[in-house]
Amino acid sequence: MTTRQERILQLPFFENKRELAEQVLKMEREEHVYLPDQFEIKQVPPYSFGDKQSIIGRIHEFYFVSVGSEGEWKYQLFKDEIKCREFFITLSGITDQQIAFWFNNIELLKSS
Repeated sequence: MTTRQERILQLPFFENKRELAEQVLKMEREEHVYLPDQFEIKQVPPYSFGDKQSIIGRIHEFYFVSVGSEGEWKYQLFKDEIKCREFFITLSGITDQQIAFWFNNIELLKSS
């Protein structure tokens, strides 16, 4: 029998996203918010910014942002929609238009 941690790490979605899977497991341990046995993963298509791409997605109630290029990606997981929105608000140098863009994507993930 496999442990919950092993099952999450073995999901096809996390195959090349080990850092994100480990953040999910850490979030579960620290915040006591757990993924159900069956859950949906949604993400919007990547957006290009210069030589990098950015993706925003949702794993059940968790939200994540990833930035990378050519197979090297960094991930940031958020406990919920509010924490994800706070992330964009606190970014230095982000314009109101850019915040609106990302908030719209959060709404798309929430409603899909």
